Amino acid sequence: LSQRLTDYDPLAAGATLDPAAQRELAPVHAAIDALAQRLAVRLAQEQAFSAHAAHALRTPLAGIDAQLAVALREAALPLQPRLQRVRVVVVRLQRVVVALLSLFRSGVDLQREPLELGQLVARMPVEGLQVQVEPGEPVQADADLLTAALLNLLDNAARHGARQVCISTPRAQCLRVQDDGPGVTPPQLQALRDALAQERPERPVGLGLVLAQLVARAHGGGLHLPGDGAGFVVELDLGPRPVQAAVLPSDDDT
Repeated sequence: LSQRLTDYDPLAAGATLDPAAQRELAPVHAAIDALAQRLAVRLAQEQAFSAHAAHALRTPLAGIDAQLAVALREAALPLQPRLQRVRVVVVRLQRVVVALLSLFRSGVDLQREPLELGQLVARMPVEGLQVQVEPGEPVQADADLLTAALLNLLDNAARHGARQVCISTPRAQCLRVQDDGPGVTPPQLQALRDALAQERPERPVGLGLVLAQLVARAHGGGLHLPGDGAGFVVELDLGPRPVQAAVLPSDDDT
């Protein structure tokens, strides 16, 4: 039973422990399978609700942003800074909604592809930051999910006083985001690590880090806060590279 549980994924379609090898273990198998079915139903309901809510928010948020753009052109000069601040908040909320849509769209079926980070970042709507992408090999990742994670990390950097951000790939399938902001103290950094490890949302982690961690885990990796260098540093481990199937020679080739 222990060996079967090691390879048992209760959220996989049609997951089952199969018939028990010993008659005495049959009730345990049945109870585990029933629990797995309840978990799968609960997770599917939560994903469906979150995806529906994100879709329902996306259109009105885009409408609000459009109306604010018109209001900025027509408003008196003293009112424009306040309207601009409101628009910045709306754009930030749009990014969160896009991240949620990407997460629940992908589920466990990632659309991995080779991504050039320079090209990916060039298409991002980043304001108030100078983003430098160091040359490196492409990463194999889901473009929508990685974009959502990077947008939230860059937004975090800008909100905490950074002016420059460097994105690099220190090793294969690892993406490093380092800003020049004030960073955090060692006790604060350890508190963030503990909160992320324990998955305790009541701790002061920040939605940007939580979303980035979810994206990294969806790729089979994780999020790390190394704490080295100046500013604030985040590393996204995007999991192992997908194994490419070998191409067998055709009859013509032989």
